[in-house]
Amino acid sequence: MTPADPKSLWRQHVAGTHDGPAEAALRVALAGSLTVNPLEPYLGAYLLGRKITPQITVGPFNQLRQICFDHTTILGAVDVIVMLWRVEDLFPLMLAGALRDPQAIPGLLQEVRGLADAIAHLRRVFNGTLIVSTPPYPTYPGFELWDVRQASCGMPVFHAVSQLWSDAVGQMERVRLLDLHGLILDIGVRHAHDVRKWQLYRQPYTEGLWQEAGRKLGRVIAAETVSPKKCVVLDLDNTLWGGIVGEDRLEGLELGDDFPGRAYRDFQRYLKHLKNQGVLLAVASKNNPDDAMEVFDQHDAMILSREDIAVFEIHWDSKVDSIRRVADRLNIGLDAVVFVDDSAKEIGEVSERLPEVACVMVPEELAELPGLLAETEFFDFVEITDEDRHRTEMMVADSLRHEIREQMSEEEFRRSLQLKISIFKAERQHLARVTQLINKTNQFNLSTIRRTQAEVEALWSAADTLVMGMTITDKYGDYGLVGVAILKKEGSICVIDTLLMSCRVLGRGAEEAFIARLAEAARALDCTEMRGRYVPTRKNAMVADLYQRFGFDYRSESDEWCLPLTGLPQTRFFEATRHLSAVPVGESTH
Repeated sequence: MTPADPKSLWRQHVAGTHDGPAEAALRVALAGSLTVNPLEPYLGAYLLGRKITPQITVGPFNQLRQICFDHTTILGAVDVIVMLWRVEDLFPLMLAGALRDPQAIPGLLQEVRGLADAIAHLRRVFNGTLIVSTPPYPTYPGFELWDVRQASCGMPVFHAVSQLWSDAVGQMERVRLLDLHGLILDIGVRHAHDVRKWQLYRQPYTEGLWQEAGRKLGRVIAAETVSPKKCVVLDLDNTLWGGIVGEDRLEGLELGDDFPGRAYRDFQRYLKHLKNQGVLLAVASKNNPDDAMEVFDQHDAMILSREDIAVFEIHWDSKVDSIRRVADRLNIGLDAVVFVDDSAKEIGEVSERLPEVACVMVPEELAELPGLLAETEFFDFVEITDEDRHRTEMMVADSLRHEIREQMSEEEFRRSLQLKISIFKAERQHLARVTQLINKTNQFNLSTIRRTQAEVEALWSAADTLVMGMTITDKYGDYGLVGVAILKKEGSICVIDTLLMSCRVLGRGAEEAFIARLAEAARALDCTEMRGRYVPTRKNAMVADLYQRFGFDYRSESDEWCLPLTGLPQTRFFEATRHLSAVPVGESTH
């Protein structure tokens, strides 16, 4: 998504800010042991392309430790801090000593550990997004990659530093790593370095490297608030395998360890990886269902199995209708879908009739197929939660519920599920999933306030705020953490800052239970009234009357829905939830 001329776009944006625009949406500070100014326009232009308006400042040269211990004085008020560093900039003498004598490596590691400890301190006192680079391979005498002895002298030193950094900083909560070393390898060491600029400005890298670093860094920042795609809808013939199963039969398909069959297998491996991260896989194929399913069941070269696919749409209907049904079945928006097909006609029709769907064409060069989706920004995850890892299994359970639901009345169905709804004060391990729901839930969401995990954690830590979660299980399986509420105590008033639920659990009585427990929590906070706002969006009309349905009164002067808590009849909410099992607020089943 980087613009064709990012520098020009950024200059225009900066010129506009000088005319006095509204306050920037995101304040980003860049700091480094090297000159990082060239990164600013590339990062800024990328974020603008993702509809994020940034204000970017560059911290003083080579003041990383000082920033760690006094970031507010040095950088001011910021939402994101980015720190890039190199071993040769910070510890040149120790690096040279470790190269001469392996016995000196522990001393170098002690210095690197000191920097990691400073990063840990910054993480404790800074509530925003913190992004720190990995150290790149040193450009320092004795570390020349063309040196025939490099593998036995320089590389052991670098690997020791990299391992320590990965163990120390990579494991810190809410510290995002920018793989600067990997970026240089991707571009190529010779193409990444500019020796003239290093000598002149202490700026070691080429424009190409800075552009790629800006894009990767922007993806890390955007992933904090922009939800990844949720589903890949796949064609079958000449997409998951080579050939047409209805004509070539099972034995004639190209799928195996030799090219081009290997390309299809490697593509399936990447899809399996996506599925393990929580991306749903679906099939939309114009085919004979029995022929297609035979490949899944009997072809020994298949990586994907039936169980990996959440929804099958195999028939002769249009792909447009198939994709719509997939989205309906999975209860996701069309803008959360990626469609992959080898037919330009099918891609064109879906693009025209379903413009929200991201369409990706199978490349003519099949060697590029395994990386087709890997090189996109569709699946940038900040955190992978337990709900993500088990999402396909949850969808299978939903299919079972759907089949049973059609055989009985709504009330009979709800009672047959043996629902267990647990509502509790969120704990630290829940915050990644809480953040995920806040940023991706659109329909059952009263305010649609988006927040980073750092912002959620700050609210969770605040004395006057209660972050609550809801999990649901039934006899078919675990829905996971599917509801979030954020309550703020303002004097005797309990303000519902955030109230949202996954649409997968609607119609189960969860809304009634959640509102009831919120009222309980508000009374436990010694509040006499609960207030909330409904902020209409293009997608949340389904909750327009939610507060009204639960007896809240509308006050036009403040645009709020209000519910007195004193003398509130116990039956007002709880009559509808007698068949539910719930734990008291403050307890957790996790």
